[in-house]
Amino acid sequence: MSLWVSPHFPIHGYFSAAAIATDHVRCSEFARDVMIEGGNAVEAAITILVCLGVINPMSSGLGGGHFMTIYNATTRSCFVVDAREAAPLRAHERMFDSNLTGSETGMLWLTDFVAIGRKNSSVDHCLGWKAVAVPGELYGLWEEYKNFGGNVPWPRLIEPTLKMMDVGVPVSQALEAALEPWVNACCNCERQSSTLEMLARAKDPVKDFYRGKLTKQFVKEFKANGGIITAEDFKRYRAIIRNQSELIVTELHGRYICGPPPPSSSAVTQSIIKIMDDYITGLNETKPEANADIYHYYLEASKFAYAVRSELGDGAFVPQAMKIAKNITSEEFLQYVRKSIGSRALPLDGYQPHSVPSSDDGTSSFMVLDRQGNAVACTTTINFLFGAGVASESTGVIWNSNMDDFSSPKKPNFYGYPPAPANFIRPGKRPMSSISPLIIVNKATDKVELAVGAAGGSRIISTVSLIATKVLKLGWKLRDALTSSRLHNQLFPNVTLHEPGFQQHVIDELNSRGHSLKEISALSEATAIFVDGEKLYAACDFRQGVEAQPCGY
Repeated sequence: MSLWVSPHFPIHGYFSAAAIATDHVRCSEFARDVMIEGGNAVEAAITILVCLGVINPMSSGLGGGHFMTIYNATTRSCFVVDAREAAPLRAHERMFDSNLTGSETGMLWLTDFVAIGRKNSSVDHCLGWKAVAVPGELYGLWEEYKNFGGNVPWPRLIEPTLKMMDVGVPVSQALEAALEPWVNACCNCERQSSTLEMLARAKDPVKDFYRGKLTKQFVKEFKANGGIITAEDFKRYRAIIRNQSELIVTELHGRYICGPPPPSSSAVTQSIIKIMDDYITGLNETKPEANADIYHYYLEASKFAYAVRSELGDGAFVPQAMKIAKNITSEEFLQYVRKSIGSRALPLDGYQPHSVPSSDDGTSSFMVLDRQGNAVACTTTINFLFGAGVASESTGVIWNSNMDDFSSPKKPNFYGYPPAPANFIRPGKRPMSSISPLIIVNKATDKVELAVGAAGGSRIISTVSLIATKVLKLGWKLRDALTSSRLHNQLFPNVTLHEPGFQQHVIDELNSRGHSLKEISALSEATAIFVDGEKLYAACDFRQGVEAQPCGY
């Protein structure tokens, strides 16, 4: 979901101790208050995730999952929490071949009087109960609290959202764009409120959600509506905590970048950043819009990196995934790409693609930096807008559609390459994701320099890599990096999408070099925090709507 507001400047702020950048100012404020009371960046992040799941239900919630990249200032190291959704045990790679219509009677109860639902969809892998993967959101929240929190009580992190729900949840610009015509209305989500209140009081919320009373209600509804998730699926699910040795970590001229391993795409994002780092060295340009060379190299670097993405998958099922991920950030691969990029765009086969990766969408991203120097970069998702378009009528949980993030042997493919076997469905497997929440640390000071992430499906990779390049290599102010026009090419299709605002001579030059360009209103939404001396600079993206605002103290 993207909004282009004119003038399209990001809302930004300078802070001295702690900073938060989210898609909604209410969530930013809730997180700030938690940190003022002694909570750390992770506890603030938990508060944000709970809040976003209610205030932006089209993009996140308990029925989805997330990747969270954490920098621990005490241990001076990065961690990742993988709360990505997983395929049910009854899932298999041919389950969507026939594309049969399933029963889809679940409703999204957005007010006491209005129910939105989708019935008789003919796209099982996108909509309906079979499209739902086992959610990881709540499991991730609890693991994050147990392992990185404990400064404030668990109920305190959910309390602000519950209070907001008591008086009514305001409909934001982003939600209104997804759900007309109720702008300026309030949602009274009683079922969801009761569920959150139960989880806030629980001694072990994971037990209640994955192995308790709520599980029984969920499973009953899945069975009644033709879904395949069972009690055993909930029981087996685990959020995974990974230490720095298990992450994608790359060197960048006195800094290092931390990001999640596959099934996240942070390796692809970091590969583009590294390729561009070498090309830009020695250039005096500070405004790439005026330099078609930089954008040509950027597009070519992106295509080479995206070509490899189709070989990545869940490392528990694709043994070579981590090796490939590390290879595309290695100096050998980077030198190969640099030598391969010429003055013109290559033909499609020149990037050596092997298969077509899947696409994803429906995400929300945020950043947190606390006064101790701990940082969080997190992206959460339910995939499409309102996920699978179905919800638990008894609990109000809106279910994800992340089974669509898998590749399928018979999914339509218009580009002459087969679907990606590394991302075929297997029971318990986690699908590939474009999510790339990055934290960049200064090696000399062991302090976070930049935290950046984005929402927007496959465009996340290009957005994060472009912002990081502009800030770290070209010396742009964070505000300008978020404001400037973006462009994107994921190789399949081999068309470069670009936002308005590029100088015409740049567009003409890129066309003359063999790039096929198409203008669209907006590509993605980003959030970021940059440490500028003694100040913390937090910026949100106006493309998400006017409610996207930072906070801090």
